[in-house]
Amino acid sequence: MVMRRGLAVVVTGVVAGIAVVLFHWSLEGLTYLLRAILGVKELVSPIHVVHLVGERLWVLPIAIFIGLCIAKLVSTASGVAGQRERGADRVIEAVNGSELDLPLTETLGTAVAGVIALGTGVSGGPEGPIAMLVGGPLLRLLSWCSLDDSSTRVFVAAGVGAALACIFRAPFAGVLLAGELFVLAGFVGAVIVPGLLVTAIAWMIDSVAVGGSPLIGHLLFGSIHAEAYVSAVVIGLIAGLIGLLYRWWIAVVAKSITRYSRSTYRRWLSVAIGVAAMTAGIGLVAPEVLSTGTGWIRLVTLLGAESRAWPLWLLLLVPVARIALTGLSLSAEAPIGVLGPALVIGAFSGVLLWRIVSLAHLPLSFGTLPLFAIIMFAAVFGSIGRIPLSMVVIALTATGSLTVAAAVMVAVAVALLVVQRKRITIFGSQVLAGRSPLSSP
Repeated sequence: MVMRRGLAVVVTGVVAGIAVVLFHWSLEGLTYLLRAILGVKELVSPIHVVHLVGERLWVLPIAIFIGLCIAKLVSTASGVAGQRERGADRVIEAVNGSELDLPLTETLGTAVAGVIALGTGVSGGPEGPIAMLVGGPLLRLLSWCSLDDSSTRVFVAAGVGAALACIFRAPFAGVLLAGELFVLAGFVGAVIVPGLLVTAIAWMIDSVAVGGSPLIGHLLFGSIHAEAYVSAVVIGLIAGLIGLLYRWWIAVVAKSITRYSRSTYRRWLSVAIGVAAMTAGIGLVAPEVLSTGTGWIRLVTLLGAESRAWPLWLLLLVPVARIALTGLSLSAEAPIGVLGPALVIGAFSGVLLWRIVSLAHLPLSFGTLPLFAIIMFAAVFGSIGRIPLSMVVIALTATGSLTVAAAVMVAVAVALLVVQRKRITIFGSQVLAGRSPLSSP
């Protein structure tokens, strides 16, 4: 049994690491190709309005539409078009389900379609394709290790958590993601030991192939005063409301549009054209809404004085557009994730709140813009995704600073209280920890 589990650790870590590397290289290659097609070489100085500068920007809506069409064709060919749950939620559903099954054609089709959509500029997160790219192959490979179903579920959860930890450059969050992502309002302790080992292997592979720099970079926040915790409470309340709005849009509005688009190909085309036009139109003014957008988190947090000069309408446009476009992209059946956009939404909402507080000369202030961005960054998705511990660790790892740990925890806890009623979560397949097969390996 020990030998089988040891082999499973190695297999899971290698699959997770290779999946992250393949995803990174594929997305980077497609993004480079898109920039070459558009003739985009650089961005206008972020001191003013950030917008794309290129020779053939009129191609952008066409590229996004083509990406949606190819993603649709790949999904249809692999037999996953029209399914209720996709991406990370589909893996959560498979792990928590009575029958541990995730067809390889479905996982590869979803992963390829998701990378193509993101690579052409569709607004979304990386965790959807990544989770499928890890979960599907693992279920096949782990069966060769002669593991029982309970152990297989644990290792799939550990593999997905490790891969997402690599994507968001937070290795310490690997175990936490594996323990929190698959359950609602709880943590599965069975993933701790395999999760540590699996994350270590995946991180080693990813660091060698891609590099291990933090998501944002080291920040010095200085001393945290008493008013910081009052501010953290306010940020948590706002973050919880933003999370509820994000979930409502995806769960209610976007799913209603999805039902419309799935009825006929003509209707799907009308939705895809609308999504491409809206994404490109907003993207020309605010490129932060294109693709995963996680690079903008680093930029807006580290710019300092420059980002303080960004217009308020832009800081409001980015989170609002991210919420709208991510939901609409899902309605066009793009198999994307929802975590990546939530991080961008949180970071820009934090900057916007700091600007409003500063302009109004209110006492409710940490005194630094990056701190507002980081705390809101963690609180938005830590609450509505029901992964509070993971997001605290991701936020602290992203900045390399433990100074703000207590303030981040306060904001995430308050945001979690806002969304906790009626067991609201953005992942519909999460179940209570006591009801998850992961709880009894």
